[in-house]
Amino acid sequence: MNYRSFAGPTLAIAAFAAFAACSKTTVQPAAAPAPAPMPAAGTATTATTTTTTTVATGGMPAGVTMAMVAAGDSIFHARSCKNCHGMDAKGGANGPDLTTASKLQHVDGSFDSFVRLITNGVPLTDIKDPSHTRPMPARGGPRPAPMTDDEVREAAAYVYSLSHPMH
Repeated sequence: MNYRSFAGPTLAIAAFAAFAACSKTTVQPAAAPAPAPMPAAGTATTATTTTTTTVATGGMPAGVTMAMVAAGDSIFHARSCKNCHGMDAKGGANGPDLTTASKLQHVDGSFDSFVRLITNGVPLTDIKDPSHTRPMPARGGPRPAPMTDDEVREAAAYVYSLSHPMH
């Protein structure tokens, strides 16, 4: 078993816990936004609005916890996300690098835009990089089952954490 895949989330959780213990301010997390309903088969949905995400202590958006990031890491690596974006999320033959915000073309970098993208997916006709020839399925695709709203938010929390270092 490769324990290196647990090192990143474990270190992040420990750092967050240490930071929270030393912090003199109390931050009340806001409720995470609910993902949009899954579009009907064959429909394409594109985001046309920009959402501003409130950032809480530690560099994560309000309502996003380190437990969500750790769960999202597991979801990313258990589902097909890793097949296109790579095990290290630095991009692959059919998915962009998720660790550098400047390379993300379908989101504005906010947590809400990652939630929207994972919920709706990216149809092949909307893919901007001609080297990527496969669509991103909505909610991670039908197998084993589409992601639940909580799983979408957890996966979005993990992807957000890749391009937004914690303070």
